[in-house]
This record gives sequence, C-alpha cells and structure tokens, in this order.
Amino acid sequence: MYNIADVVRLTGGKLIGDFQGTISGFSPLNEATQGSISFYGNNKYLKDFEETKASVVLVDAETVVPPSYQGSTIVVDNVYLTVSKILDMLNPGLDWDEGIAESAMIADSATIGKSASVGHLTIVNKRSTIGSGTQVGDQVYIGIDCEIGKNCILYPGVRILDRSKIGDNVIIHANTVVGADGFGFAPDAEGNLKKVAQVGKVIIEDNVEIGANCAIDRGSLKDTIIRQGVKLDNLIQVAHNVEIGSHTVIAAQTGIAGSTTIGDQCMIGGQVGIVGHLNIAPKTSIQAQSGMIKSVKEENTQWYGYPAIPYKNYLRSYAQFKNLDDLSKRVRELEQKLDKKK
Repeated sequence: MYNIADVVRLTGGKLIGDFQGTISGFSPLNEATQGSISFYGNNKYLKDFEETKASVVLVDAETVVPPSYQGSTIVVDNVYLTVSKILDMLNPGLDWDEGIAESAMIADSATIGKSASVGHLTIVNKRSTIGSGTQVGDQVYIGIDCEIGKNCILYPGVRILDRSKIGDNVIIHANTVVGADGFGFAPDAEGNLKKVAQVGKVIIEDNVEIGANCAIDRGSLKDTIIRQGVKLDNLIQVAHNVEIGSHTVIAAQTGIAGSTTIGDQCMIGGQVGIVGHLNIAPKTSIQAQSGMIKSVKEENTQWYGYPAIPYKNYLRSYAQFKNLDDLSKRVRELEQKLDKKK
C-alpha cells in the first residue's frame, strides 16, 4: 500500500480530485476496484474509462475525462513511461535466496562479485566472472571465460556459453541460449557439408533485456554484438556476426540471418524474417510478418510485406490486390460483350 502523495511525487504529475487514500495496486481500467490506480492512453479504451471503478487514473494533458468517471486523475507528460515507474515501485522484486546455493558448482578460478547470488544446480565454469549484485537463477550454465556484469538477472535455465560477454543491468529470461555455434557449413568436393569453426564471441552491452527461448549465436570470425538498451522478445533467432544497434526493439519469432547489421532505434514486428548480409538503417520500422531481402539505406522509413516494400506502397498495392477477383470478373464480362459484337 502506498500513499497517494508518494505516487504523485514519483510521477511528477498533478493530482486532480480529492482522493487522499492509499493505493492498493495497479489494474487495467476494466478490472480496477476502489483503491487501485489505472491508466488511460488509448481512445480504444474510452468505454472502459467511462465505467472504471479505479480510484485514480493516469492521463495526459490532452485527455478529456468522461463525465461518468467520479475518481481522481494524475496528469503526466508520458502515460506509458509513468506506468513503468509506478509498476517498479509496486513490484516487490525477485525473492530469490541470497548467496551461493550449496548445490551450485563454482570453478575455483571463477569470481563471484559482492552481493551476487547463484541458484541451485547452477554451474559457473573456470575463469568466468559474475559482477556484484547480479542474480543468477537455478540450473543456469555459464561456460568458460564468460563475463557477466553488475546487477544482471539470469532466469532459470539460461545458457551462457564460452567466452560470452554480458554488460551491466542485463536481463535474460528463462531458457535463452547465448553463444551457441553459428550455422556455418561448407561443402567439400563430394558435396558433404563440413562444419566451419565458429571462433567469434557474443557481446551483449548494458541495459539489454532478452526474452525467453531466444538463440543468440556466436560469430564465425567477428563477434555477434547486441548494443546497449536493445529489447528482444521471446523466441528470437540472432545468427552469427549479426549486430543490433542500440535501443532497437524486436518482437517475438523474428529471425535475423548471419552478418546483417541493424541500426539504432529500429522497431521490428513479430515473425519478421531478415536475410543475411543486409544493412538496415537506424530508426527503420518493419511491420509484423514482413520479409526483408534488401538493405535499407534511408533512416526513419517503414516497411511491410513479403518481400517488404515501403509501407504506404504496400497499403496501396494491397488495396488493389484484394479487389483482383472483382476486377477479373469485370474483364471477363467485357470480353464476352466484345465477342458478341464481333
């Protein structure tokens, strides 16, 4: 429970209304009850706003509060960013055991930082380091010569393979594999596929979050690099030698083939496929289920379709495509009329 004054102070917003009680929790508009706080940031949820029982709702300065809502509001500059701040305040954090579990296996040459924790049945191999304040869950595997920074969270089942480097404040969710061999094979004279050694590393910079069940392959000769602030959803494949620019966000089931470079602050939707050896300019937006088969040179452009084309071009083309059946019928009718006149 938090006093409303604490919430207002945290948000830097302005309280409108007479609510002076405590906040019991955060809820969506349609599930909120007395004592809870909610938010309104999209016109699609106007009906929920009209009917909500939330005591306090976060809004921006442009919001027109419906007359039916009888609670209080907090006016803020950025609703969604403020939601994040409040959830951080209300979230009690992980309740993992401190220190190193008895069942953990730590190599003599490994280094575990001050106040770091290591869970049950976790393995930390020789010469690897874990920074102070980092929390490593149960059944995590950390290979040889790995570097894990400060204040990271590695959820249960994560695999960090040899020579991988992870910065500070990185979160990696359950069952993700960092540093598996890239998909590299060369055919010999008889057509047999010979494995090409993958001798690069994976480097993950500060403040990155990686979802569950992702696969981030080590480089073949150069390194696979995920720059600072990148956010990856679940079930994403990052192939060898890929570089993802800072503060790029990528949704689930996207696959990025080898040696592609993605610029800073890109937004990539779910189930996008990106072929290898491309360069994607900064601030590129790619719609879900698109297929990128060529590089993007101009910054701040939008792409859609397979193969992907500029977003507005795709919408115009699709408008024509969905009418092809009617157009085909009209053409046949015109042909029949012409035949009768012959």
